[in-house]
Amino acid sequence: MGAIAVFPVLEITELSKGFKTTRLIPREPKLRLASAALLSSLLIPVCAHADVTLSSGTTANMSCSGGVCSPTAKNAVLNVTDLQNLLASSNVTVTTTGSGVQAGDIKSDAPFAWSNSNKLALDAYQSVHIEMPVSIAGQGGLTITTNDGGKNGYFGFGAKGNITFANLSSALSINGAGYMLAGNIATLASDIATNPSGSYALANNYDASGDGTYSSSPIATTFGGNFNGLGNTISNLTIDDSTSGDNVGFFSSIQSAGFVTGIRLSKFSIKASTNGAGIGGLAGVSSGKVANAYVNGSLDASSDRAGAGRGGLIGISNGNVIRSGSSVSILSGSNNVVGGLVGGNEGNIAESYAVATISANTNVYVGGAMGANEGSVTQSYAMGRITGSGEQYAGGFVGVNGIGITQSYSTTALKNTGHHNPDAGGLIGLDNLSSGSDKSDYWDRTTSKIRGRKRGAGSPKKDPGITGLTTDQLQSALPTGFDPKVWAEDKNINNGYPYLIDNPPQK
Repeated sequence: MGAIAVFPVLEITELSKGFKTTRLIPREPKLRLASAALLSSLLIPVCAHADVTLSSGTTANMSCSGGVCSPTAKNAVLNVTDLQNLLASSNVTVTTTGSGVQAGDIKSDAPFAWSNSNKLALDAYQSVHIEMPVSIAGQGGLTITTNDGGKNGYFGFGAKGNITFANLSSALSINGAGYMLAGNIATLASDIATNPSGSYALANNYDASGDGTYSSSPIATTFGGNFNGLGNTISNLTIDDSTSGDNVGFFSSIQSAGFVTGIRLSKFSIKASTNGAGIGGLAGVSSGKVANAYVNGSLDASSDRAGAGRGGLIGISNGNVIRSGSSVSILSGSNNVVGGLVGGNEGNIAESYAVATISANTNVYVGGAMGANEGSVTQSYAMGRITGSGEQYAGGFVGVNGIGITQSYSTTALKNTGHHNPDAGGLIGLDNLSSGSDKSDYWDRTTSKIRGRKRGAGSPKKDPGITGLTTDQLQSALPTGFDPKVWAEDKNINNGYPYLIDNPPQK
């Protein structure tokens, strides 16, 4: 496969109070994804709770005959023990479409397993959600179908949900594509090197501590296929790249055709003293689509390179990031573009979050979610702390912004970047947009350490569309303009701050 179509490099040639623009230096013609129409098509609405639920509760409003279980009412329950008993004797299809009845999603709310060669098919009008573990302990297979008649559906996993296969030769099909199963990183890397545009899935949780320290990205081949982690976790991944000069992450780079979803990286440690353009936990650079991906760990990217992107999830993104999150600590060098979720963004980010502790050096663009943004961002938030020295554009959410941000907020504390830095703001450091481009955005005046009610942006002052609220105000009700179909509040979730219904915080 060839190189990724676009590697935008955010060049910082001078960081002074007179600097008012972000210069984007493409290595090839830009792939512009940041259109409002495209972003709208990527947003996933919460379904109207007309679901088929696989549950520990009693089977209700469900008819099972000839190996097919279908609803007799829009809200239906199939007991998982009943499902397991059916799988013991035959293949089973669970569908949302019954006689004169159309439910929306299939939701698996209770763990279940089977240990023979029979196959389960989950066929949904919209989405398939796996909220608890599913185990295929024998040679059985699984088929997932979303958007069968509907649209805007997806195949996703809750914080406790995953799918594991005991046999790597088992059949897995997702929306018509057959997936090869891999049980470890070495097999996955070898398979992708052989066919970078293939479809692959992680068959189980994997502890990478036994692999030792990688000297470069484990998936070094530029990836342009489909990868589904099936909600599984790769833990204790360690990378120390001091020589290659490549982009660094679990994936070095993801092409525009690439789709990575359903993966968690836990307790990763990446040290990259190279001058690679992008360094991130999941990927150094990405022009593809990343969805339902979560990372937690540490990133030591203290090397200096003008405009290099350092992000908890992705170093430089020119693609789409949807319903994803990061919980990271980042050490950056000088002249970098640093963000808790994405370093430099030219794509679309929706329903995502970052919880980041960032230590930034001089001459950087740094933000709790993004260092620099030239893409469309909606319904996302940032928490954590940024400390730094020297001259910086620092924002609780984004350091330097060039495109409108909507329905987003920050509680990030800015230490040594906020009190006396005129280029620091509670939400945005420097906003290059025309008046009124940001809408329904908020920052926490209590936690941010930014003085002044109107410093949602460091520049311009009194930036419209950004409102400062106290912690009590942010925790007492959804802010004005936040869609209650997307956002919710609960004192026991996200410390009482607004959280994303389809992407609640993961531990």
